[in-house]
Amino acid sequence: MPRRKDPEITQYTLKNGQTYFRLKTYVGTNPETGKPVKVTRSKLKSRKEAELLRNQLKAQGPAAISNKLEIKKGRKTVAEVYAVWLENMKLEVRGSTINNHQDIWKNHTEPEFGNNFIDNILPDHIQKYVNDLAAEYISYKRIINQLQRLISYAKFRHWCDENPFDYVLIPKKSAKVGRDTSNNFYELDELKQFLEVAKAYSIKKYTYFLTVASLGCRRGEALALKWSDIDFERKAVMIQRTVAKDENGHKTIDDVKNGVHHLVPMSDNLYQVLIDYKQDCENKGINYEWVFPNSLGSYNWAPAPGIWIRSLYNFDEKRCQKWNAEHPDDPKKPLRRITPHGLRHTLATLLYDGKENITPKDVQFILGHRTSKTAMEIYTHVTEKQKKDIKGSINNLDF
Repeated sequence: MPRRKDPEITQYTLKNGQTYFRLKTYVGTNPETGKPVKVTRSKLKSRKEAELLRNQLKAQGPAAISNKLEIKKGRKTVAEVYAVWLENMKLEVRGSTINNHQDIWKNHTEPEFGNNFIDNILPDHIQKYVNDLAAEYISYKRIINQLQRLISYAKFRHWCDENPFDYVLIPKKSAKVGRDTSNNFYELDELKQFLEVAKAYSIKKYTYFLTVASLGCRRGEALALKWSDIDFERKAVMIQRTVAKDENGHKTIDDVKNGVHHLVPMSDNLYQVLIDYKQDCENKGINYEWVFPNSLGSYNWAPAPGIWIRSLYNFDEKRCQKWNAEHPDDPKKPLRRITPHGLRHTLATLLYDGKENITPKDVQFILGHRTSKTAMEIYTHVTEKQKKDIKGSINNLDF
């Protein structure tokens, strides 16, 4: 019995003699638009392949097929998705975050994927990309994260219908060995020695490092302090801004990380040191609003403390060399080196030694950390008595 003619499947021959089949089928009506959904596919190798494809299309349904057709019409490159995504990000995050995203895009994502269609990135391509990054960079995950977010955003906008990262294994750790930060803090005796050296080196640097160590603030937060933030009457310091980069990489003043403004009690020693430092500034004719200004009277750039602490360590090493040359029977070791951020970690570590009833919540309050679960607890449950305990804990450390 001859095969019944199928009006939706036709056979055709190219000029080179190759024979193919074409499918033109009606899938159904799109329930959202009420419009008929028709699909055409060419270069099918057999009638059976065309029939199987038709069955698959009808099984998916008109709504799904229509959505895929719309995606194909409005195909976006990764660069086009990035441009839209970045504009939305600018409404939500700080300028320094935008600047970081722009750096990652320029140095990594764009060269590798910029011209690719977002709906046509293969898992194998991404797998090689993430493997290469993990082999070369310690912080490779933040680079990968940008591409992941772009694809997730494209899927949300219906510019692609699958996320190839679902088929990619992200390496758990970098092949490179990072700097060991487990000891990036001082024990109490080390901190006292560090501050003694800083005092001999520079009153400004000493006051800065004592401020960071006593308040547990971030280096940019200390650089952004104004004299108006220091309440000498209440012996407390308001942490409410930081030095940061804007989206163009320029120095700027921004809100503190996580937006947590907090009033931190001063130790008696920091209180007196700030008074003496303020008087020293006035004696030298330095009357600026910033507590730690640069030579032009403006706020310092964020890398400044890193330069200061390296100079301080070099100063200490030279002092030790001189001392050891003059006192071979009583040698001194130079300071163990940590980063400025290590002083913040130092306070968090030492606070528990200063007072028995200090709690993690108290430390979180001092450091200005914020999470979705504990944000309200920090603001509503740190009592005045606990604040006195915090001050007592700092005072008991005696540095």
